[in-house]
Amino acid sequence: MNPIRIAIVEDEQDTRARLVRLLEKTEDYVVEGEFGCVTDANRQLAQINPDVLLIDLGLPDGSGIEVIKKIHQLQMNTQALVISGFHDELRVFEALEAGANGYILKHEDEQNVLKSIQTVLAGGAPISPTIAKLMLNRFAQPAKPSGDLPEHLTERQLRILKLLSQGFTAKEIAEKLSISYYTVTTHIKNIYEKLQVNSRIEALIEAKKFGYLS
Repeated sequence: MNPIRIAIVEDEQDTRARLVRLLEKTEDYVVEGEFGCVTDANRQLAQINPDVLLIDLGLPDGSGIEVIKKIHQLQMNTQALVISGFHDELRVFEALEAGANGYILKHEDEQNVLKSIQTVLAGGAPISPTIAKLMLNRFAQPAKPSGDLPEHLTERQLRILKLLSQGFTAKEIAEKLSISYYTVTTHIKNIYEKLQVNSRIEALIEAKKFGYLS
């Protein structure tokens, strides 16, 4: 049986080395590539085409979410497992929406990391308990009354909301719409106020609930 091919995207050398040592303890896995930034990963992952990608989110030249989106754009048969120190709501949901197959934290012990890799290979979605609680808290919040409709969004605000749902940053939206970054952030602030939310992920959840996003 051929070993499982793994690629690692992690800018912290000590963490990357720890993962390599862990995987090399067994003949079940082989590390095909190690990358410390988004640019290198996006340039070489398609050639490696690993079975599993272990990826951090906070990278020097961007977010690991960009790499996750890339492997889906290329229709690679790669399972993306986030191993990150970030456990804030926005990053967790952005990673999962981008197509991450699991999300565990860096402090997980070695056996849990190996078990998580096996789980994604089996088609599961491993989630650290801290992350699972975060998700449960989000969806356990009471729904707004059906009659409590938000203030009407303008055509420009709807356009920006749809671009946000596609993962574009405020800077990228400003470039696409040929307007200033300040104008975009002002629109986003107004969208949040109209939907009565405090973050992008909350805005997207509410927008879908009220039919603004298909």
